[in-house]
Amino acid sequence: MTDIFIKNALVMTCEPNVISGRIIENGAVAVSGGKIIAIGKTDVLESEYGNADRVIDASGRIVMPGFIITHTHMPYVMGHNQPVDFSQLRSFWDMLQKMGWEWLEDLITQDGIYAATRYAAAKMLKSGTTTVCELVEAPNDMNGALDASVRAVTEIGIRANLGYEVTERIPGVPINERLDPGMAEKGFEENLRLIEKFPAGSGGLVVPRLGVHTAYTNSPATLKKAREIADKYRCGIQIHIAEIPRAFLVEKYGKSAPMLLEETGLLDLDVVAAHCIDINDEDLNILARNGVNVAHTPMTNSLGGNGVARVPEMMEAGINVTLGHDCFFSLDTAEYIRYTYLIHKAHNANPALMPPFVPLDFALGNAAKALGMEQSIGSLAEGKKADILIIKPDCPTPVNPATVMSFFTMTFLGKDVETVLVDGKVVVEGGELKTADEEQVMRDCVKQSALLWERNNG
Repeated sequence: MTDIFIKNALVMTCEPNVISGRIIENGAVAVSGGKIIAIGKTDVLESEYGNADRVIDASGRIVMPGFIITHTHMPYVMGHNQPVDFSQLRSFWDMLQKMGWEWLEDLITQDGIYAATRYAAAKMLKSGTTTVCELVEAPNDMNGALDASVRAVTEIGIRANLGYEVTERIPGVPINERLDPGMAEKGFEENLRLIEKFPAGSGGLVVPRLGVHTAYTNSPATLKKAREIADKYRCGIQIHIAEIPRAFLVEKYGKSAPMLLEETGLLDLDVVAAHCIDINDEDLNILARNGVNVAHTPMTNSLGGNGVARVPEMMEAGINVTLGHDCFFSLDTAEYIRYTYLIHKAHNANPALMPPFVPLDFALGNAAKALGMEQSIGSLAEGKKADILIIKPDCPTPVNPATVMSFFTMTFLGKDVETVLVDGKVVVEGGELKTADEEQVMRDCVKQSALLWERNNG
């Protein structure tokens, strides 16, 4: 028996990628057991699947795969609008130490992680993100922090790669004064607890992905251990690379972050590297030859005054580029797709760069590949997981196979997402979350944010 039959839609398969994937007018998708079992024309499939438990008439809608965001810190939503002295933030280094560490991470509790993750997951689902790669930090409430994340994402119903950030940083101590490998050991322990609960290949919404902060907050020994754990448990690694000026690492080690990470053996095909901003040609070649996947975060890079990552050159070098956002701003994937589409044109004074299908691929097939999940998500194909969006375009012009790609960079907003399926389950319907009381989710997050702000001002 078919569980869900979606019919009469403009279906974007994005298989194997956006530009070459089939776009089916009056298309249909059949879902059973959490997977896609058929895709094609409605008039061809309806006789076999039209008696499904649930039939969704998607006339005038776009049906496509769910978006995948490869770099998030969901508890960071508690820092949105925080009443602090922003005059202190004169560089990215100030923002990292103050906004990132002192005002947020060092004050976050497990209750805050749970409440903020539920809020962020709900917002992302409603705007079309069905999978995230999440990196959690809570150095003063570490033991069990990932349990709070697991509870939140499973209750809301978003798919997530989860990891805790391994770092030798000591809360309240400048990193140029002292680091403590013992802090990293505690971080490894937190990751290993999750890995043991969700071993490789176990399926489900939660997939462990070992978190590592950076090359400059960890010793070479810690970086080598991260690679050993990733190889042993086949869990992959998520890490920040080159988000601060390259000179910082060169001064400390005599080499850049990519150089150090290659030397320690951490870099490989299973690495998702966020930011990758201040890199030279040699660094770029290191990332390429090690098959590193880049999580491009253009909006937070701009917020920190970090500059613009060399994404066009990365693509020319064969690097798999994806899309991340750090959970700053609205969490609406449409904003990050559009900003990615525009910023490289402006930065390079070249309007031909970044055609519409490229940033879409960053959030679809490229992202699935980066997470090692290209066989199950990132496109619509028989046998893949039914992570599906139904979008009602709010557009002043016709949306058809010739125009639909441009729709996503020109007009699309998250509010256009009408229905969302994850694992074949309807988690958003009529633009409303079905898995939790949205008002309560927001109230709980607001409460925890206020408590965090009080701790900061205390």
